[in-house]
Amino acid sequence: MTISAIPIHSSVASGHPSRQPLWPRLAALLVLLIVVALVYWPGLGGGYTFDDFPNIVDNTALHVTRPVWNDWLAAMLSSSAGAFQRPLAMLTFAINHYFTGLDPWPMKLTNLAIHLLNALLVFGLIRSILRATLSPYDWKSREIEWIALFVCASWALAPINLMGVLYIVQRMESLCHAFVFAGLWMYVAGRTRQRDGRRGWSLVLFGIVACTALGLLSKESAVLLPLYAFCVEACVFDFRHGDGLRDPRLFGLFAIVLVLPGVVGLAWLLPGLLDPSAYGIRDFTLAQRLLTESRVVFDYLRWTLLPDLGQLSLNHDDYSVSRSLWNPPTTLPALLGIAALPIAAWFLRHRRQLTSLGLLWFLAAQLLTATIIPLELVFEHRNYFASLGVFLALADLLLIAPRMLVARRAGVMLAVVFVLLNAGITDLRASEWSDPMRFSRSEVAKHPQSPRATYDLARTLIIMTGYRTDSPLVAETFRALDHARQTPHSNILPEQAELIFAAEVGAPLQDVWWSGMQEKLRENPIGPQELSAIGSLTTCAVARDCRFPIAAMLATFDAAASHGVNPELLSVRGNFVLNLLGDSDTALQLWQQAATLRPTEPQYHISLAKLFMAMGRYDDARAQIAQLRKFGHMGQNEAVAESLEARLRSSMAARPSSASPP
Repeated sequence: MTISAIPIHSSVASGHPSRQPLWPRLAALLVLLIVVALVYWPGLGGGYTFDDFPNIVDNTALHVTRPVWNDWLAAMLSSSAGAFQRPLAMLTFAINHYFTGLDPWPMKLTNLAIHLLNALLVFGLIRSILRATLSPYDWKSREIEWIALFVCASWALAPINLMGVLYIVQRMESLCHAFVFAGLWMYVAGRTRQRDGRRGWSLVLFGIVACTALGLLSKESAVLLPLYAFCVEACVFDFRHGDGLRDPRLFGLFAIVLVLPGVVGLAWLLPGLLDPSAYGIRDFTLAQRLLTESRVVFDYLRWTLLPDLGQLSLNHDDYSVSRSLWNPPTTLPALLGIAALPIAAWFLRHRRQLTSLGLLWFLAAQLLTATIIPLELVFEHRNYFASLGVFLALADLLLIAPRMLVARRAGVMLAVVFVLLNAGITDLRASEWSDPMRFSRSEVAKHPQSPRATYDLARTLIIMTGYRTDSPLVAETFRALDHARQTPHSNILPEQAELIFAAEVGAPLQDVWWSGMQEKLRENPIGPQELSAIGSLTTCAVARDCRFPIAAMLATFDAAASHGVNPELLSVRGNFVLNLLGDSDTALQLWQQAATLRPTEPQYHISLAKLFMAMGRYDDARAQIAQLRKFGHMGQNEAVAESLEARLRSSMAARPSSASPP
């Protein structure tokens, strides 16, 4: 009998696995989603933390309470966290607030729903890659489904991905990656169709272009989607169609969506990043950051493959900086390892395509956050996509590479144990996040020298006291604040909190708090946290809740200003001198200077407009309202401008004789 006489199912002959019943994989996916939801459920009861406060809790523009377009637009454009202002992510936070206020539980539930959606997208993406990679003659459809399910389960239950769910503000990361996963799935589906001789350009282009644009509305991480697609092309499709020939249009596509934006982006970023002042608020230089990130990336890899509850944490701000190739000693080996990984991935791309793709995805995901941009050194949520590459490589090594039956069974057992281990540790982490006090204490236990963790525990204790003088937690709160204040590299937040807490509970203000704060301000350039602390002190003083010495406050402003002019500091100082010293002329001068330095900041024009009204300078008030409208995008500031105009009319009606001549 000749081989042509052997009957072959048409779907196998065309390179596609035969049809299998749909319900088993749907049931398995449903069970996985239920398990993920149950594992994360305890963590929904926790509260806000760290960047949640400036982005959500204290961001009044986000607190939409009425169905007015301008309010929603202002909420969408209220983030200063990224170059594109992340309007889609901010819109989802505003929707949460509109229906349930600032209750963190619905916020976290929404995050969990996005994570579950992403799990489905990951399953579809990995299954499509496996079908494009594994021969249908060697692998049955149900085997491919189970391998995809392993990758999906490992990713969805990975402890390192917990912050993308329970750290509320990191919805920006998870929502962004919903478009990244969907875009990659479309790209792989389109390229598979092209390889099979069918049309697929619409899927390829929509996946790589439209989904990148949509993802950027949530976070800048989506800009890496074309690079991920390039890795797929290099490892899986090799830029070829079904006829085996390379398609030059694909090279042209990546030149447009990857190379050109990369060159433009570098040209835009590099001048600012190479300026020494770019790292002014960091305690490391560009060179030290690059040395340190080599160690950080390997720690990410270790925490992904061997999760350790004692090391996984929100607060890694105590991570030691690499000062040279040998300080600490692991720096040089880490650098050599980082150099070896892409080389190994490239040489493996024909023999072990999935391992190669997984390594390249892991490394590509670090390009934004582990290279030259002066971000904080370590955050686990940066691995929301990178971890998927690790698990894809792990699936290849455990479930696909082994050929002998014993080895394959061992691989399956290890895979099952790995998923169960991930589920167990993530469940324990979710329990840590289930209560603000439990979370704060566990973070300090893991990182006793972390300035952020020690301060967060003190802040949580302050909230628990309710500022009651008879609270049994008052003494512990002061001890926690002292610990946070004395932690190496701490900022001025502990001193600020001690001053406000002492004023609220009637305890004496200690000179060491003022002197310590002023010394830190003189030694280090001020950043967002320092400005927030000074603003809180001023707000408490203006509200007459805190009787702070005028001289101490003025000395604090002077210490902060020793590094140069800062518009936000000018604005806060103007508030102080106007409301505590009654000096409207100095306040006007400070606010005008702030508005000149940062004309697009709405609050400066609002403050000036109100002050001009109080001074009877109505034409100047109108000019500030006009400026407010000018710098508002698509009517973003229209609602507050209308409110100011109503206030202006009321003020003019009350003092018509003081109005400026037309």
